Amino acid sequence: MFHCVILFRLKPGIPLDRVRGARSALQALIETLPGVEHFTVTHNIAGADAGGFNLALFSGFESQTACDIFLRHPDWQRVRDRELAPLVERQVVALGCAEPN
Repeated sequence: MFHCVILFRLKPGIPLDRVRGARSALQALIETLPGVEHFTVTHNIAGADAGGFNLALFSGFESQTACDIFLRHPDWQRVRDRELAPLVERQVVALGCAEPN
């Protein structure tokens, strides 16, 4: 399995309903995109150690190729650009495979 984690630091003062809308739009992607094995959107509760990143996307894919397809997919890009970009101050992406190649 190939993993992708994206941490988002939301801009200050974003209303909760906007955050919920973005979370819902992200979660809906699992139903439409191929190769996604799991997809979870959650608030990051790590506290002070989280560096201000308060929203997290944890996802697993059947392969790195499936993850690459996801990251280039127009549905992901639409959600990223329309739902997330207005809310996000900064993001960090981590990619990796549990088994060595």
